[in-house]
This record gives sequence, C-alpha cells and structure tokens, in this order.
Amino acid sequence: MPDISKMTSGLTRRAALGAALPSLALGPLASRAADSRVPIADMHSHLGMITRPTLPSADFADELRAQRVALIAWSLPSDLRWIRAVDTGIEQAREPAAGELSAFFRERLGRMKAYVARSGLRPVLAGADVDACLAGDSGVVLASEGADFLEGRVEDLGAFHAQGLRHLQLVHYIKNPIGDFQTVAPIHNGLSGAGKRLVEACNDQGILVDLAHCSWPAVEQALEVAKKPVVWSHSWVDQTDGHWQDRVGYLQRRLSLSQAKKIADRGGVVGLWGLGLGKPGPSRTPGQGNWTVARGDTRGYAREIANLVNWLGADHVGIGTDIEGVGEGWSVNNYSHVRSVIDALIDLKLPASAIEQVACGNYARVLKAALTS
Repeated sequence: MPDISKMTSGLTRRAALGAALPSLALGPLASRAADSRVPIADMHSHLGMITRPTLPSADFADELRAQRVALIAWSLPSDLRWIRAVDTGIEQAREPAAGELSAFFRERLGRMKAYVARSGLRPVLAGADVDACLAGDSGVVLASEGADFLEGRVEDLGAFHAQGLRHLQLVHYIKNPIGDFQTVAPIHNGLSGAGKRLVEACNDQGILVDLAHCSWPAVEQALEVAKKPVVWSHSWVDQTDGHWQDRVGYLQRRLSLSQAKKIADRGGVVGLWGLGLGKPGPSRTPGQGNWTVARGDTRGYAREIANLVNWLGADHVGIGTDIEGVGEGWSVNNYSHVRSVIDALIDLKLPASAIEQVACGNYARVLKAALTS
C-alpha cells in the first residue's frame, strides 16, 4: 500500500484526510463545510429491521447524522417472512401464497417511506439527491433484497418505483421466477427470461441493479444485458468462488477474484460485508476460504477492505455492512463501528483518495448513474 506519511507534511493522518477532501474528484464534497470527516455510504443495511425490536425511532436518523452517513441503502428482504436461520445459514421456511409477497413488501416499503419523511432524512430519488447527500445531507435509498415482491410480473416494477424503490437486488433466499441464487441448486441456468427483462426495466426506470446472492451464471447474464454499472452489494472475495454444496452459507456466498474483476470491468462496485466469525481464518491463504475477521473486529474488517482495494483497485470497492443481516456474527453493528473502520483505514495508510472512494464515492457514482435516465 502507498505510504500516506509522504503526503502529510507533518499533519496527522486523519487531519491530512480531512484536508485532502476538497481536492477530490467528487465535486459536491468541495462545498461541504459542516463536517470534514469522510462521508460513509452503506450499500446494504437492515438497521432497525431484523434484530432490533421495531422500526427505528429518532435514534436511527440521529445515528446516521452523528456518524456522517451520507447514503444508506436501507434494504428490505422481500422474503423476510418466508425464511429461517439454520445451523448452516438461511433457508426457505415455507411457500408464499399468491399475492402474499407483493402485499408484504408494499406495506413494509410504505412504512419505511413514511419513517424517512417524518425523520427529516433525505429520500434519495434522483441524482440531485445524491449530490445533496455528498454535500452534507443524510439520505436513505429505499432498497429491496430480492425481487420476490414482483411475483414474476416485471411490468409491476413501475408501481414500486413510484413508491420510492431505487435499489433492487434480484434474488435472495427463496425459490423465485427471476434467477438462481448461490445457496441452493440452480433451476434457471442463471437468469430466467423475466430476470433478464427485469435488469432492462431497472435500467430504463432508474433503479440500481444489485447482483448479490446471484449464482455466477446469473451474474454473467445480467452483465451482458445491463446498460449501466451494477453493484454486488455485500459478501466477500476469495481466490476461488463459493458453491451451493459448500458446508456453510458464508462460504457459499463468496465471489472469486476473477468474478469480482468482471463486475469491476463493467464499471461496477463490489461491497464487502461486516461479517465476524467466532473462529476466523488465521490468514489470507489463497483458495482456502479463509475469512479473517472476528466478531467485533473493526480493524480486521478494515484490513479486508484494504486487501480488496489492492486486488480490484480503489474505484471498485465499497462498504455493504449487512448490519442485522448477519445476526450475532458481526464485526460492525452500528455506524459508530463503521466510523471506526474508516479510522482504521486511515491508520493502515490507505491514501485519502482511496478511502474517499471506498467509503462513499463509488456507491454514489453508480447510484447516480442508475438514477439518471
């Protein structure tokens, strides 16, 4: 990694990072005066949805503002009522009845939208909202984890766009008419015809496409169809990819480096999750499936981010914490923890420009591209 000490001229690394911000490529950052900390963008968060008892109160908005969270993809699992945790990961618990998925998602998305309105947080609906968040606002991107709410009807996407949906992950953990996912045997050989039409519809309507959880054939087919950059919002990258036959979910969920590079080559961003293991791997041994981050280990999470920057380049790495989505196995579980990760990246001597891109700039770039028709 480059030695940032050569660029500080006697300043502390944190002061140097703050001083460097106005000169970076993201223009709106230059006008931000109220808070000189590098802003945070989280490409995948369930904060207040799963392990906390109710939808968030004012504490949710207060936390985002206090930690300078500029953008949060607040992701509603579209199959939340139809899945369960097991020893090896997550599996489908029951079959939804006709209309259940759509009704559930519409109601919950409406509650999320209402919370954003009364909290004073900025709903991110267009490119101008992204700019405003980079300039100082805290914004919420209404996101889905799975397109199950469509129940195969791609033509219904416009109604959810009208409700504020701007970030759509194609698949999650239940059988669906859209495409294959990483943790069960494939049935579509990638994306179905409806899945390919859904990628096109997202591009046309101004919704960011998220390929996390997709099987690799589904990712390749989506990349062939997509006219705009995509994200893989959350998991991790190893030298080898995961397979549905792997013994536990976190191994199934990994990308290979060559796969991650294909997403990056199309202008996309790969997000690293905040998983923490009770028994992490001792080192980054190629091909051994070693995730090295322990529970509560914010510095270990930062090391994995720095490692991925070395592999993919700073323009294609982002943060996708999966807060509340990893249960008790977390390295970060709130945004003060994520702020500690940013501080650790500074201590690891990543250049200020790289930290800026990873922490916020890359997600802002692809989101703005998706929102622009």
